[in-house]
Amino acid sequence: MDETDIDLSPYASSSNESNLDRVRGLDFNTGIRHIIAPALFGMAVGIFFQLSITPNYGWPSPPQGAILASIIFSPVLYFTLVRDAASRWYEYTMGLALPGTIFFMVWFSGWGALFCGGYGALLLWVWISTSWGRYDLPPFRYGVWHAFAVDIGAFSGALLVYSIGL
Repeated sequence: MDETDIDLSPYASSSNESNLDRVRGLDFNTGIRHIIAPALFGMAVGIFFQLSITPNYGWPSPPQGAILASIIFSPVLYFTLVRDAASRWYEYTMGLALPGTIFFMVWFSGWGALFCGGYGALLLWVWISTSWGRYDLPPFRYGVWHAFAVDIGAFSGALLVYSIGL
């Protein structure tokens, strides 16, 4: 066995334990960067739109505003969350824009928007988060993953503000 192999036996050496700790750390890091941070971004933008933009202008809804904001700020999100090669930021933006456009249209539709943009998106986001988190993905897929998180975060932030009655 050479140094790069990981021995998962109960008698693992200290060097193998540090490799295992590094793998565990990647799971936490993945959760923060690709699940929690985009959802918090969506929640913050959704709260802002629910408090100030949507009541005054009637459009865009908080999820639509969060999707627009995520596309506008996609280079910042890319360099903060994905941290891949600088020349690939546009792939991340396209990954955000593809489901973002679908969510944008779904929230316009009215009928079925709550199911497709809320509940259905939540189910897909949970599936994506549990299956894609194990892999090193291209920027486009991270963009798709983050678009779902932004949509769900914005929807939950808007619901929170609405339920509090602010």
